[in-house]
Amino acid sequence: MEIEGSKWIDIEKVLCIFRNNSLLKNMIYSMRYKFVMILSLLLLACGKSSRPEDKHDTVRVDTTAIDFVASNPERTKVLLENEYVRVIEYTLKPGERDKPHTHPPKTSYVITGGRLRVYPENEAPFETEEVTGVAEWAGKRGKHYVENIGATTVTIVLTEVKRAKE
Repeated sequence: MEIEGSKWIDIEKVLCIFRNNSLLKNMIYSMRYKFVMILSLLLLACGKSSRPEDKHDTVRVDTTAIDFVASNPERTKVLLENEYVRVIEYTLKPGERDKPHTHPPKTSYVITGGRLRVYPENEAPFETEEVTGVAEWAGKRGKHYVENIGATTVTIVLTEVKRAKE
């Protein structure tokens, strides 16, 4: 059918051709698939990374282990060491500060208590009262140092866990 020199397309014929022509369907689906894939790749390539190391406002914390005994030989005494644990006697006199160190998972038993201030890296210092006769479990500890702010010498026995016996 012609109106004023232009040709009209019969929609029914086009739909019939489309329904019966699997090649045409495959072409259209293939083009859609390619478009979606290209769009996805562009979004991935242009998007911001969510990894913390790529963000400029992230504070990096040094997670390198600093051996407690090696950094504080004058305040520590190894009582037992094997492939599973290391048992350490730790003594800190009033007014003394130890050197920065880390700990693997450990238990502690307070022989002589007192008041300590702990200075964790990238965190606010806090005070703690170590009570004679108290035993505790603590997971892995990041870099910190400790100051004895009390009037008594503090002595603690630490048992650092290296690995569990099977």
